[in-house]
Amino acid sequence: MAVEPVAVKPATVRHPAVKPMAAKQARGRETVERLLSAALDLYERNGPEGYTMTGVINASGVSVGSLYHHFGSFNGLTAALYARLSGELLDRLVAAVEPRRTARTGVQACVTAYLDWCTEHRAKAHFLLGMPYQAHLVGPTEAMLAETAPQLAAILAWIAPHVEAGRIVDVPDSLLGCLLIGPVTEAVTRWLVGMPGADDITEAFAYLPDRIWASVKGPNGLRDQPSRSSASTSGLKSGSERASSSASRSAASWVGAASARSVRPAAVTSV
Repeated sequence: MAVEPVAVKPATVRHPAVKPMAAKQARGRETVERLLSAALDLYERNGPEGYTMTGVINASGVSVGSLYHHFGSFNGLTAALYARLSGELLDRLVAAVEPRRTARTGVQACVTAYLDWCTEHRAKAHFLLGMPYQAHLVGPTEAMLAETAPQLAAILAWIAPHVEAGRIVDVPDSLLGCLLIGPVTEAVTRWLVGMPGADDITEAFAYLPDRIWASVKGPNGLRDQPSRSSASTSGLKSGSERASSSASRSAASWVGAASARSVRPAAVTSV
């Protein structure tokens, strides 16, 4: 009796660790997003007084252990949210200045974009500028703000040829950020906290773009010609070099840290 041959299927090589690992990473990203979203929502609803670890845990449904696993502490979570919002704001500034061909229009667009973002996202702006405990986030926030180096590089790359040509004043990057953003930060912060006499933010839109341009205009500012596509290397660092060399140090001056002058509790509350 003839025996029919039995077809043998090739063995399937399985990698059991691949899918579980990918699923674990996806769950981790989801947990991070839930915590960050819950933290911002809680801050928007209850303000800094109601912004607590217990509140974030209850709102997110995530355990305390998971929060510490992903962020190290409640301060770490707050620093991560601060860095994310800083990135959003800097993205807006980059989009505003990059299409501008002259120093004057670029500076004015940067100021207006900052004001636009803050008025469109009041809760986010308050988180960046009005936190009474911001100084306690300096360490973790500086590390997190290194992620904003690409945005800072883009802004500084746009500025560099104008500085070299004398159309924008030549000062250290952190001080230039203070000159450009400091007055806007002060005006927005006063508006956010409801300081008497500072409730009309339209005044900032009307006056600050021109006044700030006057403060950063270099000796050749009146001869405001279109920027070259890239900065010369004769004695001036490129925008990317300037940003990468001091990303976290100068980032605060481009985002704003006006609340550093206010009285703070010892740390972000955990209850």
